Amino acid sequence: MNGLLERVSKIERSVLASIAIVLAIILFLAVNVFSALTFGSARSDLTQAKLFTLTQSTTNVLRDLDEAVTLRLFQSTALLESAPGLNVYSDRVNELLRTYQELSRGRVRFEIIDPIPFSPAEDRALQFQLRSFNLTQAGEQGYFGLVGTNSVDDVQVISFLDPVREQFLEYDLTRMVANLARPAKPVIGVIDGIGAMGQEQNQTPAYAVIRQMQASYDVRPLKYNANVIPPNADVLMVIHPAGLTPRTRYAIEQYAMLGGPVIVFVDPFAEASPTDPQNRLNYLFPTSELSDLFERWGIQMATNKVAADRSMALRVSGFGGPTRVVVDYVPWLQVRPENMNTEDAVTAQLKIMRITSGGAIQETGIDGVRVTPLIQTSRDSMLIDVTTIRRRDDPSRLLETFEPSGVRQNLAVRITGRARTAFSDGPPKQNEDQDAQQNPNAPKPPEPPQINEGNINVIVVADVDMLTDPHVVNQAGQPVSSNGDFVVNAVENLAGGGALIGLRGRGLSHRPFTTVERIEDNARSKYFATEQRLEAELAQTQGQLAQMQALNRDEVAFELLSQDEQRRIIEFNQKMLTLRQQLRDVRAALNADIDALETRLQFANIALVPILVVAFGMVAASWRRAKLRRGRASAGGKTA
Repeated sequence: MNGLLERVSKIERSVLASIAIVLAIILFLAVNVFSALTFGSARSDLTQAKLFTLTQSTTNVLRDLDEAVTLRLFQSTALLESAPGLNVYSDRVNELLRTYQELSRGRVRFEIIDPIPFSPAEDRALQFQLRSFNLTQAGEQGYFGLVGTNSVDDVQVISFLDPVREQFLEYDLTRMVANLARPAKPVIGVIDGIGAMGQEQNQTPAYAVIRQMQASYDVRPLKYNANVIPPNADVLMVIHPAGLTPRTRYAIEQYAMLGGPVIVFVDPFAEASPTDPQNRLNYLFPTSELSDLFERWGIQMATNKVAADRSMALRVSGFGGPTRVVVDYVPWLQVRPENMNTEDAVTAQLKIMRITSGGAIQETGIDGVRVTPLIQTSRDSMLIDVTTIRRRDDPSRLLETFEPSGVRQNLAVRITGRARTAFSDGPPKQNEDQDAQQNPNAPKPPEPPQINEGNINVIVVADVDMLTDPHVVNQAGQPVSSNGDFVVNAVENLAGGGALIGLRGRGLSHRPFTTVERIEDNARSKYFATEQRLEAELAQTQGQLAQMQALNRDEVAFELLSQDEQRRIIEFNQKMLTLRQQLRDVRAALNADIDALETRLQFANIALVPILVVAFGMVAASWRRAKLRRGRASAGGKTA
């Protein structure tokens, strides 16, 4: 009987085990299907800048869509198979586009098209001018581009989804959707006094920052000395207003007081200004300002002073006399997030900016006008005469004579509130343009009534050079700073948008080691005086030794010199060796903290992880042995 019961029990256990295995398989498949449907696009982004996480800006754009947008991804299967790296990137593009479709609740329609060679799909790819790649020697082409359309047949094209721009993928896609979602691009009128818009006759292209704006806006150049600002301009941009006529300044003021948003770039020393071909040190129009308007807007900027900062200085290579030196150049500044207004949408998301020989904007205090800093120096700053910068003196001399003011200087500000006109005597005389000269009898347009008081919305930046290409992109066209993002953010914010502000500045080809830079800054401030003193003593000693050797004829041997001359030469040589050793010690001390940081990082990368794994294993083994001991003790107690 007992044997029969045991056999029945074994059968029941085997049946139960089989059922359990089947249920486990079913549960495993169910969990996987549920996860794929529910968490298919879920991922953990461990990058510091959260480059692979959709921003709130993208979510807002997708949820606020009022009309359907169709995104067609032309991807050749043969091209992806021949380029494994591109195949991996295409998976992310597909995943992101599906996420856009889900977040937009179907407003974004996503299609995948395989443009097989010599097919109608390839004809469409050619029609949209997508970039093609040879697949075979027979001339068959492959494509990997994106075409977006809306209900009124507007078209936006990314001719090739380049993996090099992967960190900007979300920005490119959201910009495409945002541009298709609005009926017309905002108009940006530009008064250009530096050549930022380019020159067709000289085949000079527009600045990279202007080209970046043209992707989202209708950027139109205005006459430099215009009588009026076109009322259809959504934003007015004034770049380096050097020598503007009173009538043009009046037109800028009237546009601003009618509620037109304005962004102004002025500079006490625009290093991008053209120079005299006969004398490269003679700048043709280096200074720009709008002092009469600034006075009414509650600010002022000295045109003979440049803002310098020791802790923000860029390191440059130059000549101190005949010797090449590497030194911090205090008028050229690297602006970090702590120097920007993180509460303003224009600067909140930016990383690194570059300002060179910029001015200092000071608030004068006007009732009803509010001045909000956007970019500032640190308190380790001072104002330097423009003439000192223009002479291109030894850059180390600027550090030696540097005396911090303890005041944060404003490099860019936002001005809002109610301002009064700077032209209380009435409108200035209109400029005589070519049309008036050619048609002197043509009737003049009626003078619009003067606005004496109005609400303004203005951003003023005290640097023009920050717009130039070396400050914005590298030779490959990749961003090296957030300068371009700052300008586009400002324009979009002034135009009443802001949809893409949270997306800009999320990826730069230039990612500085900020911790290392801070260590270097602290070390240089600590040892700079000692290093300068030792270098001066070394140069003096070398000069004295050279003078003594020059006084003695070459044919006279050292042994034939007088004892006093021999002693002095020996002393100079010993002193020179001592100074060189001290200088080496100081320069080694400069890098001591960086070397210590490198050692700690190497330890963390090489040894720390294995140590943590071993420690975790030892703790787990100890816990398991303790648990077994407790189990045996409990079992022994029950047996007893």
